[in-house]
Amino acid sequence: MPADLALRVEAHEDRGASHFLLTLATEGAIEAWEPGQFVMLSVSPRDGDPLLRRPFSIFNAANDPPGALQIFYKVYGRGTTLLSSARPGDRLRCLAPLGNGFAPRRLSQERLLLVAGGIGSASLHPLALREKAAGRAPQVLYGCRTAADLAGIEPTRRNGIETMVSTDDGTSGRRGLVTGMLDELLATRGEGKDSWIVCACGPTPMMQATAQICARRGTPCYLSLESTMACGFGVCVGCVVGTRQEPRIPGAPLRYRRICVEGPVFDAAEISW
Repeated sequence: MPADLALRVEAHEDRGASHFLLTLATEGAIEAWEPGQFVMLSVSPRDGDPLLRRPFSIFNAANDPPGALQIFYKVYGRGTTLLSSARPGDRLRCLAPLGNGFAPRRLSQERLLLVAGGIGSASLHPLALREKAAGRAPQVLYGCRTAADLAGIEPTRRNGIETMVSTDDGTSGRRGLVTGMLDELLATRGEGKDSWIVCACGPTPMMQATAQICARRGTPCYLSLESTMACGFGVCVGCVVGTRQEPRIPGAPLRYRRICVEGPVFDAAEISW
């Protein structure tokens, strides 16, 4: 069950290129969550300004570090600008954990190929850590605009996760889109010893392309969808996505599902783009 708490800011690190790692002390009130779940967080200690909380992926594995919940984010607008000014000792209202993540029942023994675009890496980071801790070898494909944005994947790389990088401008790794790298990898290594399951998070066009590539290659794919949210627990119905009731039947009726409750993780084959 999610808890609505005023959590103390334990640490707030500037990781460069407008990326920040926020550590909140749970004080034993939140003990467990799964990779892919998220929180609704007030971005300022001041009550009511701004009125609505913001959704953020939970960045760390449960109890690592002990008694802490971490948020890794990039400053984009007014909300994240306000959040970046939070200091140790401040208290922020936090509703957590929310949504359905990458539940173990969704994943089998196939190797995980994680496709991250920009700050979408935050949702996949704890999944990569869980796979490594279980003795498996996940691989990450990371795409961003330029080398400065590599701050978004550095925490994952520092944990020894195999990572391939693409940048739009070619300033680091391969030049081009991360989905091009995904298509080539599935084509060259998708058959034989490597049997992949793809998990992805990032901008909507990237995830749509990822879903299409995986469908064409016959590769299972799960997407952690991103959306603007007002409540985070299904009341406002402001974050719905159309899903196919019969994913593999063209023209099947659509069912609208809430990203905050039924998601944010969905089988890519279900999504109607």
